[in-house]
Amino acid sequence: MKKTTPSRTGLIYGAVLVLVVPLFLLTCKNEQAVPTQDEARAAIWEKITAANDKWAAGDPMGFTECAAPDIIWSDDLGAQNRVTGYEALKTYLEAFIGQIPPHQHVLIDPVFQYYDDMVVVSYRYQGTFEGEAGAPWKVTSVYRYADGDWLSVHENWTEVKQQ
Repeated sequence: MKKTTPSRTGLIYGAVLVLVVPLFLLTCKNEQAVPTQDEARAAIWEKITAANDKWAAGDPMGFTECAAPDIIWSDDLGAQNRVTGYEALKTYLEAFIGQIPPHQHVLIDPVFQYYDDMVVVSYRYQGTFEGEAGAPWKVTSVYRYADGDWLSVHENWTEVKQQ
């Protein structure tokens, strides 16, 4: 049996494979692609609308359904100094069960700002109670995309002061 030696071209090809393939694999990330701005807007607005619809129906817990574990919440009702974390938010909002009169509402002038896997949404909430407009609220929500879902990491509700 005749002993064969690899050709110079074969050695170079083999060396390139040994060096380039691991480098290529190291640079490839197994991260999920962030949705487009249109997809993000639709998904986030659906969550915001659902949570606010539940609030207007007297159920404050809709906001926990879109909250991240590390959420920070502040408002002018009782969280002026902030509520930090999902469990704390859940406890805070449970205190409002039975306290929110059902009412009509509109979400006004939403503005979306996109930053890769983060989206900032600003809008106004206007409730109407038995035909009378309540105080308007300005809202800022920050959503982060992780594990295939948009979840709120920050909510700030401020009552608009009438002058």
